[in-house]
Amino acid sequence: MLVRDLRLLSPSPASPVSIRLRDGVIAEIGADLVPSPGEEVLEAGGALAVPGLWDHHVHVGQTAQGYARLDTSGLASVDEVLREVASAIASRPAGAEALIGFGHRLVDMAGDPTVAGLDAVAGELPVVLIGGDAHHAWMSSAALRALGLPPRRGIVAEDEWFDAVAHLDDLPGVAAHLEAGVGKLQEQALARGIVGLTDMEWADNASLWARREARIRVRTATYASGLDGVPGPTGTPIGGSGLVTMGPLKVIADGSLGSRSAYCRHPYAFSGEAGAHPLGGGYGVLSHMADDLAALLARADARGLEVAVHAIGDAAAAVVLDALAEAAAGRESGGVGGRRGGPRIEHAQLLADEDVARMAALGVLASVQPAHLLDDRDPTEEVWPGDAQRSYRFRDLLDAGVDLLMGSDSPVAPVDPWLAMSAAVHRSADGREAWFPAQQLQPLEALAASTDGAGVRPSVGARADLVLLEDPVDGEGHGLSTDVPRGADGVFVDSAAREAAARLREVRPLATIVDGRIAFSR
Repeated sequence: MLVRDLRLLSPSPASPVSIRLRDGVIAEIGADLVPSPGEEVLEAGGALAVPGLWDHHVHVGQTAQGYARLDTSGLASVDEVLREVASAIASRPAGAEALIGFGHRLVDMAGDPTVAGLDAVAGELPVVLIGGDAHHAWMSSAALRALGLPPRRGIVAEDEWFDAVAHLDDLPGVAAHLEAGVGKLQEQALARGIVGLTDMEWADNASLWARREARIRVRTATYASGLDGVPGPTGTPIGGSGLVTMGPLKVIADGSLGSRSAYCRHPYAFSGEAGAHPLGGGYGVLSHMADDLAALLARADARGLEVAVHAIGDAAAAVVLDALAEAAAGRESGGVGGRRGGPRIEHAQLLADEDVARMAALGVLASVQPAHLLDDRDPTEEVWPGDAQRSYRFRDLLDAGVDLLMGSDSPVAPVDPWLAMSAAVHRSADGREAWFPAQQLQPLEALAASTDGAGVRPSVGARADLVLLEDPVDGEGHGLSTDVPRGADGVFVDSAAREAAARLREVRPLATIVDGRIAFSR
């Protein structure tokens, strides 16, 4: 395919260029390219071309199921959640499928989520209300029995929940929504310029994707329970599409901020009544998998698998880095398109100064989800008041030489790379100024962290994955390539950062090209 009349991000040629895609890579870029006999030609009409975008952390099954789930996000109390559940049940036919909800956050929700309280409105219907951080679920007794879980007073959290979530499809009616949702997820991802994702679902992802129709690139993660059954090293092709490959071993080292279970050096601040919160105060939770981390890393290395280790709290990050150092982390780069392989810390949300430096020294990548900070700003100040300034350290990581990989952790945040980029540029979801503005990124830095190592300009030899878009230039000529100016204090001028973030949120791709083929066009 020859894509003609394109512009590239500054610094760019004065005249438009054309890009030739051949055999899955960018074969030529030039101003005077002419079509070969029989070659498909796409007239871009002066559109801006950037490398295809990636979401490096998606729970595909949970996201796909989300299209049919009860939305409990933003509900401020247990009573509000119970009213929503009662209303949803009342509107459904008797004997209907299980009710699955998603979105509430313990850190934001007043009251005590008890099984008895949920049973009072659910009766014998299996009801599973998944927390917005995906680290716990509030279940009815019928759901607990159906999933083989023992009775309890409150929530199912962390390792016990991760073991149970893989069996949600066993509940009545749940499986029927999955594959339709996977198709819808791919359509929406392509419409936002996403050409690839890493599937971190708690499932046999390689087997599932071998049977699916893939329209985007997918790297399938495995957990320890599936490690012995992986089809091969990271990068091994899966299925016949040429788009799906084996991804990393995913390990969860701790909990999350939203469930007050991220493992931290300092205890959580907690002002409520004693025992009123399901997990109370304390230092968070270190997963049992962290105890076996060195052995898991060795097993992954023996199979040629990269590793991606979830660590949100600073104490968990230190444990992970100790294990990575012991395992001589930092593998060789490789792969078409410049993607750098090697170990990753997923989230890297709260980091000590020394661990930012250790990540750089060990070649550990930071897989981050900037949109999370929009919801986490106020809870972080509440529960980590003395450590909030060490949260979401994008600038510190980048300046230290740590490669950033952006994603969503969907369904925790939407599969929307432009939202993630805007959050990295202006760290605010409301009228307040940016939260710890010294950690902001320039728009092109955020874009580069979203293209799987391909930078911000297409290059010869890179994968034949492109996004065509209109540069959202404002009346003063500011567009995607415009740096946010800094004030006398050295941080971004807040009004300019806010405007740059708004431009990013408004981007709507004109076309998405995957592996040299048009996968989406507006």
